Amino acid sequence: MPTAWQTWGRTAVNHPVARARTDLRINRTIVPQERLMNQAAQRGFGLGFGLVRSRTPTRILFLRCFCYPLFAMDPSFSPASAHPITLSRSAESQVYMLFAVAMGITVLGVYIGMLAAPMLLTSGVHFVLLIGELALIFTARWWMGTSPLNVFLFALFPLLSGITVTPYILFVLAGYANGASILLNAVGATVFMALAAAVFARTTSFDLSVLGRALLMGLIGLLLLGIAQVFVPALRSTQMELLISAAGIVLFAGFTAYDIQRIQTLARTGAHPMLLALSLYLDIFNLFLSILRFMVALSGERR
Repeated sequence: MPTAWQTWGRTAVNHPVARARTDLRINRTIVPQERLMNQAAQRGFGLGFGLVRSRTPTRILFLRCFCYPLFAMDPSFSPASAHPITLSRSAESQVYMLFAVAMGITVLGVYIGMLAAPMLLTSGVHFVLLIGELALIFTARWWMGTSPLNVFLFALFPLLSGITVTPYILFVLAGYANGASILLNAVGATVFMALAAAVFARTTSFDLSVLGRALLMGLIGLLLLGIAQVFVPALRSTQMELLISAAGIVLFAGFTAYDIQRIQTLARTGAHPMLLALSLYLDIFNLFLSILRFMVALSGERR
């Protein structure tokens, strides 16, 4: 008797989205999801996603690198400042509400991405959407203060993120016999680690702002390793995947705690709640991808 996990996994893998169909004049050919993704990589769309073959979500690291200077606090920021400025309860609640909305929109984006998977994997749409994400980040300082445009674009970013990350999720579901279990375990682990980081950030007396530069250097190093994986096959081994993804888990757990502390206590800054929410969103989104990569490398059972 198959378990509920096995039943769910088989349903997901055998869904028309996970097994894209191509109509040929001679017959109907079922094109495996992994083959479609390799075709996309060969056409050059893999680099923007992090090269599907190496399963490296480098483009998310790119986005976080671009966002760091955008959201960075004043270097002199410290919760122990003589005259700290603290977000009001309502403003702090607004940040977390915006974050929750962004996560919900991401789920919607993944659903849309699954419906449009064949098109995403075999056309230039995926690349165009990635460019759209970068454009939103580069122009964030401008549109964040423009209402109601800021509401629309804030919602658009997680929607695009959900759509463009779908190929990696489908790769896990279609490429691994235990893909569904890995995916759900990664979600659970992300929630647990994010909550742990939040508790630590809100209860510790340690000034996490001093870690800002170290986190940025770690982020750049991880990004360079991700790019190297694209071009150096030796770096795509299971051992390297475990090492890089484990480093990503530590790094983005640190970013999560860092951002939660600065959300709680702000000094000499007029940071927009949407900027703070988007920063936290990228932290946890990256944390999820790092955990997912680690679990795939550790326990993934290839079909």
